[in-house]
Amino acid sequence: MSRDSKKRRLLYYNDSRHTYMYSYDPPMTLEEAWSPVDEVAGTAVGTFIYGSGAGPAVMHDSKSGEVWGRRFEKFDSAWSWRAYENVKSLIDAGYDPLNLLIDRAHDKGMDFFASLRLNHPMDPADVDNPFNWQFRMEHPEWCLTGEGKHSFNWVYPEVRAERFAYIEEYLTQYDIEGLELEFTFCPYYFEDDEAERNAPIMTDFLRDVRRLADETAAKRGRPLEIGARILPTQAGNLTQGLDVAAWIQDGLLDFVAPTIYQDHQVDANLPFEWLVDLAEGTDCHVYPTLQRAVRGLDIADNRFNPGSLELHASIDQLRAGAASFWDRGADGIYMLFLKWPHGPEQRTIFTEAHDPDLLRRKPKSYVVRRHDDLSAQFGYESQLKATLEEGEGPQTVRLYLADDPTQATATLRLRLIWSTTIDRLTLHVNGNPLSLDAARRTQLDAYLAAWLELELPSDTLVHGWNEISLSLDARPAGLGATIVWEGVEIDIEHPTPRASFGMP
Repeated sequence: MSRDSKKRRLLYYNDSRHTYMYSYDPPMTLEEAWSPVDEVAGTAVGTFIYGSGAGPAVMHDSKSGEVWGRRFEKFDSAWSWRAYENVKSLIDAGYDPLNLLIDRAHDKGMDFFASLRLNHPMDPADVDNPFNWQFRMEHPEWCLTGEGKHSFNWVYPEVRAERFAYIEEYLTQYDIEGLELEFTFCPYYFEDDEAERNAPIMTDFLRDVRRLADETAAKRGRPLEIGARILPTQAGNLTQGLDVAAWIQDGLLDFVAPTIYQDHQVDANLPFEWLVDLAEGTDCHVYPTLQRAVRGLDIADNRFNPGSLELHASIDQLRAGAASFWDRGADGIYMLFLKWPHGPEQRTIFTEAHDPDLLRRKPKSYVVRRHDDLSAQFGYESQLKATLEEGEGPQTVRLYLADDPTQATATLRLRLIWSTTIDRLTLHVNGNPLSLDAARRTQLDAYLAAWLELELPSDTLVHGWNEISLSLDARPAGLGATIVWEGVEIDIEHPTPRASFGMP
């Protein structure tokens, strides 16, 4: 039968662990077992994606692989014990936990995709770790020795066959609409100097998956989609042996979702346009990942460096990311790991993110993400943090706006570490010089940093890419500390009538 992959507007991923199997004390009730689906039911989430287990072992009644915790008699943590007992309690009651979620998603009007993590690093000798699994412990000779040490080396047919057994079970034994292959968690599949030349091995693996999906779909009489969560840049994927261009051009995928698994920063500038260009004229859709967090205040004097501190993104920051994605050619929005339990803000973004018309006049906050070492390793660079040195010329940051700035008010927010009111700074926005004399200054942590906030003239910004440049012209002679520019946000507000009294 011919493939007819539909364009999905909003997809949401649950990893089965942190807000689910780890969190409930056993035995798990049916209401608790349904909770991942029920938490997004009644919103615009149309596709529920579920990653059963951490990859090595799954959290459902698999007959093809290892089930979480079955090789243990005692657990060293409450969360790992909870997961084992919850899965066991449902199976003992006659349920397959995966089927419970599939049926619940269908009852609530959602399609269901299983998601399979394709690699996971774990020392085969660490036999007491619940993230290890028997297959790895029995075959340390098939593990990588370089950058991705202890991950499996996919040059070995046995390694590929072990993952394929899970794939075959998902596609042939469960009533799902599709399968996502998760390439981004620990994305090491070949030895460091062999990855690019071994890319055809992974492409052939994808070809086998596609063939099985199409054969199974023909027997079922309805399509089975195959998607892939991939790294954000083409070069980053290629260096790991993932030839995404070949996968798309050869018709192996129905969708791609670019992301970095461990870098959770929301990024309205996520570089996915290369995928839009590759997918043009194909059946493959592009669903960029709208992450959930922003980075907190960093400290620049080496006393303490919480650079990885993550704060939940606001609804305005999520709106800005979704609007930017739609404006730059996304076919849908992929979301994951929002603040839990989901409250009114999370439910609201689940009802808005799928439709650029609903986002158009909503308040937004466009944020520039900060540097992340892992992301940079795969070519996903950031413009911040940047240092401002006296007389060294400007630092420039680019930021995409999906809004029409002439129809809204815009506030520029700059976060600076070690700045003072005596510093002389020069600001340009799209080449236009702007005085910071009227900027409102808000100290952070009393003395460590400050926000500078400046309302921008309506003709300063443009719909599309904008450039913000900042330079340090002078600062007190006895102050040698470098100014660190670590934050840029543009807040957009559209004029909205408001009632000041209760309507009759």
